[in-house]
Amino acid sequence: MSLTVAEAIANRRATRQYTEQEVSDAVLDVVVSQALQAPSAFNAQRADLVVIRDQAIKDKIFAASGQKQLRDAPVVLVTVARADVPEDLDEVLGAERAAFVRNVLAKADAARLRETALKDAMLVAGFALIAAQGEGLATSPTTGWDEAKVLEAIGLAGRSDRAVGLVIGMGYPAEFPAHPGRAESRRVNDGYARD
Repeated sequence: MSLTVAEAIANRRATRQYTEQEVSDAVLDVVVSQALQAPSAFNAQRADLVVIRDQAIKDKIFAASGQKQLRDAPVVLVTVARADVPEDLDEVLGAERAAFVRNVLAKADAARLRETALKDAMLVAGFALIAAQGEGLATSPTTGWDEAKVLEAIGLAGRSDRAVGLVIGMGYPAEFPAHPGRAESRRVNDGYARD
């Protein structure tokens, strides 16, 4: 199954109940590879996508959140912001471009590095939601978890240079929620204050 981007966006809903059907490696590989095509600042790719199938790890994430869909989903995705100056910039960008990006990032304090990396991680998460929908999967993007406990669950305990963007439950839907509706328009043309 493969939907157009427009179809995937129009049909995507937060889904908290999944069938027991396993997500195949082939389908998961498509979702992950598409998610990791997300744009990033300077193309520095300062986000990782952690794929979790191990029930013991999902149980720890449930303990960090209290959200049962993260325990029950066949797959959980965690977008991780790499809130530092990445060591692999030369490999990713080439030496000349990496030197420029390294110089820009070196001027940022820890809060700014975290903020910009979280934006990259959120782009990966957004792409993952649409890629999953396009492959017939449902997702539940979540907030409301204890970041330190999520980092611990995925093997990054105590890492101040890492941050969690989103934790996403994913699987084949056992429910089909109705569209919850949207405000008439959140579009703002040319800013808020106009003289």
